[in-house]
Amino acid sequence: MREIRTEGIICVKDKMGFEYELSRIQYIEREDETYEYIFIPNYNVMDLLPKNIFQGIPGLNLDLRKERYVRENMTPVFISERTPSAHREDVWELLAMYDMEYLNRLEWLIRTDMRYSGDPLYVKRYIPGEYQIEIDLSDRVGKEKNYTKVMVTVLVEICKGNNLIIDEIRITDANRKQMHRMLMTIYEKAKTDIKERQKEGIEKAKQKHKYKGRTPIEIDIVKMDEVFSKFSKRVISEAEAVKQLGVSKSTFYRRLKKYNSIND
Repeated sequence: MREIRTEGIICVKDKMGFEYELSRIQYIEREDETYEYIFIPNYNVMDLLPKNIFQGIPGLNLDLRKERYVRENMTPVFISERTPSAHREDVWELLAMYDMEYLNRLEWLIRTDMRYSGDPLYVKRYIPGEYQIEIDLSDRVGKEKNYTKVMVTVLVEICKGNNLIIDEIRITDANRKQMHRMLMTIYEKAKTDIKERQKEGIEKAKQKHKYKGRTPIEIDIVKMDEVFSKFSKRVISEAEAVKQLGVSKSTFYRRLKKYNSIND
């Protein structure tokens, strides 16, 4: 029997922007109009996340730790609450927006950049050969001099659920949670330190250039006395006085006020 298969990965991002690949999701539609949705959770990635970021996949009892959750001829809650139904009035307009000729609700969820308001979960396309694989990072890590970038590289793959080889070190599901916690703690500390140093640098720059009002413009005292005297006696106009001293009008009057207070 002919069938159409669509596959995605349910993801979420943490506060640092790392993406966690939580579960594969498959939609199989057959020519006799029967269909099923299959969820294949990655518990070892889910267990990395705190409750304030990931509370579960709606409609699934993940406490059962099933290898697969199957929904035959019914649309699971995860799909129904974040995709348009076939009875929606503007469904064809929505499909046209994403270049779709018929309603495949998982495909629509993969293509759209819209987000469900109830949780931060989203779905991206599943690509064979790029999900839960083993990666040797020895060369890449060995050549990188920036250790923060090294941590990011490793954390990205840990959060995806990939197994890693770094020289003699192996990161698998057996030690994924411990490595994630350790590297994330170091990375967050490094980010905080960078922000603090940047803040300190900005403050030092401000202090270096800090002054009350503007930096006084150097003006020849003899010339200043002459110009202020002429201006006070109305020998020269305001415009002429400002021009002769080479300052702005506000600076001229600020200096004139100080000059008058000294000479009163």
